[in-house]
Amino acid sequence: MLNQLKDKVMIDIRRANTKDAKSISYLGAKTFDQSYREFFDSRNTIMKYLNTAFSLDKIEKSLANPDNLYWLVEDRESLTHIGYGKLKLNSPSEFIQDQNVCKLQRIYLLQGYEGQGIGSKLHQEIIEAAIDRSCNYLWLSNLKKKEQAVYFYKAKGYQIAGEHDFTIGNETFQFWAMKTKLSSPIVF
Repeated sequence: MLNQLKDKVMIDIRRANTKDAKSISYLGAKTFDQSYREFFDSRNTIMKYLNTAFSLDKIEKSLANPDNLYWLVEDRESLTHIGYGKLKLNSPSEFIQDQNVCKLQRIYLLQGYEGQGIGSKLHQEIIEAAIDRSCNYLWLSNLKKKEQAVYFYKAKGYQIAGEHDFTIGNETFQFWAMKTKLSSPIVF
């Protein structure tokens, strides 16, 4: 899907496949580091996490799992990948009493591409995929300290459903669990 954004950045968003593992591994580590390094007390802790969570082997296995759907965002001018998204199907949450639940696990963009509507366009692709697969709810975890991201999702109709902790190494972070009810497309 080709999109033109307000500042003339042309992007292409497409579903990723196993051949995209290197790009997603790189983007995952880079964007997570850019987004969260300020919240870590130890650089060593985040580096260990990045090397494990975004290893090529782990991403290849994740891409091969039919419950995981990935998207890549490409800057059409530079022909480089600038972001990605991940939807996990069949992902129940203790905060949602429904059977058909999926989880928005990732929407990440490289620094410099935020605030241009790219995240919203990627989010819309993910929402459409979730609806197409008959998901009733979509949920996500958002670091409480990332207030701009909390605002982004609230503006998209998400509500805070609860809270939980997540530990990386010896550091514990507090997250909001956020959810939104999905509407089925109207069929004429």
